[in-house]
Amino acid sequence: MPLGVSIPENEVKRYMGYRGPVDVSPETDAMIKKAVSFLEKGCSPKYVSKAFPVTVEGYSVKLADIVIESRALARNLAGCTECVLFAATAGMACDMLIKRAAVTSSAYASCCQAAGAAAIEAYCDLINEKIKSEYEAKGLFARPRFSPGYGDLSLEHQKDWFRLLDITRNTGIELTDSLLMVPTKSVTAIIGLSPDRLPCVKQGCEACTMSQTCAFSRKE
Repeated sequence: MPLGVSIPENEVKRYMGYRGPVDVSPETDAMIKKAVSFLEKGCSPKYVSKAFPVTVEGYSVKLADIVIESRALARNLAGCTECVLFAATAGMACDMLIKRAAVTSSAYASCCQAAGAAAIEAYCDLINEKIKSEYEAKGLFARPRFSPGYGDLSLEHQKDWFRLLDITRNTGIELTDSLLMVPTKSVTAIIGLSPDRLPCVKQGCEACTMSQTCAFSRKE
């Protein structure tokens, strides 16, 4: 399985707008399974990561040669001494599948779009777990990953990720003038590393300030 991880069908349904244990039609269920099967076998994922010392002062986060002003990120990284920047992509297979599906079936294209979103999140979760395990062995504990464009962390910082990680050379991901990534199923993120293990860690939708209004929030 080239993706290296299974794509959860419940996450595909969430990206399609379904909430809770909703039964989908047999036709939709078959299209979801078809898209998931194709992407699990056909993706060509890549990622790059690098660790940096980090300091947090007020709402300013300092790492490498950049200063990031973000209340949400500063809260996420409070107490951290290091961080890992990473970028990941599921590859062009997702974009190609969506483009082909759109020609013949908008319903199947919707399933493919959602399956692609679930695919890159599952792949990022896999990377996250590898980083978490690696640093726990060194006595550092991972915080939830945090991405540019999330909360008040400006998408402008995509440029910093691309420069510090040399993302295009290492993964093939390109950054457009509008700060979007190609392939579209790609993610950049930061993971804080703290000498203190937090008793309870929120992640994803549960930690987002937009969770109550976002159409794709993971809630019942």
